[in-house]
Amino acid sequence: MLSVCLVAALVALLVAAALVPPVRVLARALGAVDAPGGRRVHARVTPRMGGLAVATGYGAALAVVIAASMFPWGKTGIKPAGLALFGAGALLIVVVGALDDARDLGAKKKLVAQIAAASVAFSGGAKIETLDVPLLGQFHFSPVVSWALTVMWIVSFINAINLIDGLDGLASGVVFFAALTNTAIAVLTGNALAAVLNVSLACAVLGFLFYNFNPATIFLGDTGSMFLGYVLGASALMSGRQKESTIASLLVPIIALGLPISDTLFAMIRRFVARRPIFSADRGHIHHRLLDLGLTHRRAVLTLYGCTVLLCVAAMGAAFGKNWQVGAALVAALLTLVGIAKFAGYFEIAVLRKQQRALLLSPSTEALRKALPELIVEAGRASSEAGVWTSFERLLDAGWFAYAEYVPSGEGAPTWRWDASERNPPREGKLHEAEFQVRLFPGQQPGAVKVGCLSDQAELPPQVEVLLQVGVDAVERAITRVHVGAPTSMLRAVP
Repeated sequence: MLSVCLVAALVALLVAAALVPPVRVLARALGAVDAPGGRRVHARVTPRMGGLAVATGYGAALAVVIAASMFPWGKTGIKPAGLALFGAGALLIVVVGALDDARDLGAKKKLVAQIAAASVAFSGGAKIETLDVPLLGQFHFSPVVSWALTVMWIVSFINAINLIDGLDGLASGVVFFAALTNTAIAVLTGNALAAVLNVSLACAVLGFLFYNFNPATIFLGDTGSMFLGYVLGASALMSGRQKESTIASLLVPIIALGLPISDTLFAMIRRFVARRPIFSADRGHIHHRLLDLGLTHRRAVLTLYGCTVLLCVAAMGAAFGKNWQVGAALVAALLTLVGIAKFAGYFEIAVLRKQQRALLLSPSTEALRKALPELIVEAGRASSEAGVWTSFERLLDAGWFAYAEYVPSGEGAPTWRWDASERNPPREGKLHEAEFQVRLFPGQQPGAVKVGCLSDQAELPPQVEVLLQVGVDAVERAITRVHVGAPTSMLRAVP
């Protein structure tokens, strides 16, 4: 088995590395390139579709293994027929990924293709048929339930790798460590199929990493990221050990890929809370956050490599340990993931504080803050209600407002209104309405001051609302003082 694994590793490494330059040329010719800008962090146009080189190197290695099985030294017990449908699913994923890199198929079409590829792998023997749970016993699943669980498993792996593919060498490096861990476990347990499938993947990725590590000259693209996720997910269910479907055996690949899986879960939760489509793109992934905190591109990748290595060590412990050792490995993996989650939470707080500070120092908020003391002084000196409203209008002139009006209690028409429609140049932004209760006569039922505010934010910034509240309070005190000083004006407060 070791000799066959070494041959497969060498073939995968050399073929993948040799094919990257021609694939790079092909990607440019097809227009499969990534331009900088937006969520992308690279600084120059870079070809994608590098997964073609990885997939070809992987396929060549498996072909050599099948050919070697005809000779005595190459006997491993691997049946070529068992790899046919597994390879067919991989080919489907590569074709769809290449089309997406060249033409952008969209998330829904890719999901359909992923489900189809997972179904092909299921028919080839990559399936979850039983699950042995400690203390609860063994569960046997019907064919339909088994198919659904298998498809969810493989599709989850595909999208986890796809989502973390955001920095040079990140996805390919994470997959390399995970595949290397699976290879070590397979060799130590004598599982030839798992050893060949994983060592071929690890070395094909390693050959690609020569070109993909920062600064990358080619990207995996969806061709590569979806292929890597498919192979990891499907191959985990094809070996004899994984077919036992014990909790520990299924947890090994999950722990090893804990980083991309947890990042995917965080992304889904983040988008659900923000009421955004689950498949929409954003810049909230863990690697983006490391960059925003000041780490260089390369240091961010190396940091995430370190987290992956820790998780892979925990996966090894779960694979070989006794009950308490498996528990310790799970605790170690959980602590690593909790650390990532805590980091993500601290980052969200840091970003929120940064945004709040930016709002406090924004030109519109700064202008409103500077105009507020003048309003308080002028309103305090005004000798009439009209004079107080005039001082409030000067405050509104300083901010991003569209209109303002005062509507007394029980009346539909405003008794005072300010309109910025004739302002030159007109302000632009999303309109928000803020409403404040005001009593202009002592004992009167409160009326309402309504202010139409313009902002480029989804909601009215709280800083603006607070400053407006202070301004409206100053108006209320000033007009009440005027009316108390001139009692005849209070007659309108008597029903």
